[in-house]
Amino acid sequence: MRTIDLSGKAALITGGTRNIGRAIAQSLAEAGADVALFYRINEAAASRARDEIRASTGRRAEVYRVDVGDEAADEAGIEQALQDFGGSFSILVHNAMGHNTSGGIMPDIGTDQWRETLAVNLDAAFFLTRALLRREGALPPGSSVVFISSGRGHGAAAGHAPYGTAKAGLNHFAAMLAQDVGPRGVRVNVVSPGFTDRPGSGATEDEKRAVLQGTALRRLGLPEDVANVVLFFASDLSAFVTGQWLQVNGGG
Repeated sequence: MRTIDLSGKAALITGGTRNIGRAIAQSLAEAGADVALFYRINEAAASRARDEIRASTGRRAEVYRVDVGDEAADEAGIEQALQDFGGSFSILVHNAMGHNTSGGIMPDIGTDQWRETLAVNLDAAFFLTRALLRREGALPPGSSVVFISSGRGHGAAAGHAPYGTAKAGLNHFAAMLAQDVGPRGVRVNVVSPGFTDRPGSGATEDEKRAVLQGTALRRLGLPEDVANVVLFFASDLSAFVTGQWLQVNGGG
């Protein structure tokens, strides 16, 4: 039986210490990868994620406090992580969602909200991949880049203009990036979760029931559902797949 084996590979995951990012980090480590986790605020959660991954998988796990929406912070974070992990990452997962994604109807959306949302959800993907591609061997042939998008990036909804615009841009950037780096042997794909049941989602029980009724599989998505698809894209099972996006929403 064929299994996924990421032994000898290192993965960099942004937003990798909580919720979906934490599940992704766990999944990649269980498959044999060492993991570098970028986080922005919650140091306690970051330390807990690092320690739990080390204890449960035996893999190396390190955490770095990086505001991925800031170009200089990305450059410094990438430089340090590369030094710690031997100069290369075969897997890059940009999962950081952003810290100012609250809703709002035009024209009530503030300039800071707009810019911060695009910075973390879209600009960061550009900064991170560029930083790795500029460094010789940092994203070697056979590498996989996975961007975590959202259903908001595929379908319009009132009250989500900054976030939806950022994720739609991320989807198209991935397609363009795939064409640029394909000759290097680097693949780029997108995973777009639908509603994912997780702590801090802010959804009421009534809202969750409404989502469930509108989902073909009649259950709510879990962080592990997203992580499983990322694992596929990170592995050689998807070696001839690039420039694609896959919605993980249970048929919602």
